[in-house]
Amino acid sequence: MQDTKLLGACGLYCGACYHYLAFLPGNEHLLEKYRQRGRELEKCDGCRSTANTKHCAQCTLKSCANLQGVLHCGLCPSYPCEELKKFQHDGRLHHIVVLDNIEHLKKIEPEKWLLEQSHRWQCRCGRRFSWYDENCFDCSSPLPSYGFRKFS
Repeated sequence: MQDTKLLGACGLYCGACYHYLAFLPGNEHLLEKYRQRGRELEKCDGCRSTANTKHCAQCTLKSCANLQGVLHCGLCPSYPCEELKKFQHDGRLHHIVVLDNIEHLKKIEPEKWLLEQSHRWQCRCGRRFSWYDENCFDCSSPLPSYGFRKFS
């Protein structure tokens, strides 16, 4: 059975988050990218881990799922709640997919979803990429991330 720590209660795949990716071997460029902007990146090992960013540690959706005793919001009797809908439409491009992700998650095993997501967020050369990387750091190939979508 695959570890589900990268399955966000909200339906996000934490394995495509900078806070996770930047601390994996070979991704020092992500840490440097943030330092150049005058910011430090907090380490996070995924929603269901014990090492979270401040934001993820205080997530109301995660807290609610824990209180309900469910792995993700799609298993909650109140799904889809207003809090989740608000999260989906908060202006962050990677949040837009949460309801679609949850609907898919409800149809398959979490381990299969995690495997699909792992493949979805991996360049054909094998390097993992984030929600907003537009080109692969290793091979420069264009990536199917949310980075190519711009606000109008």
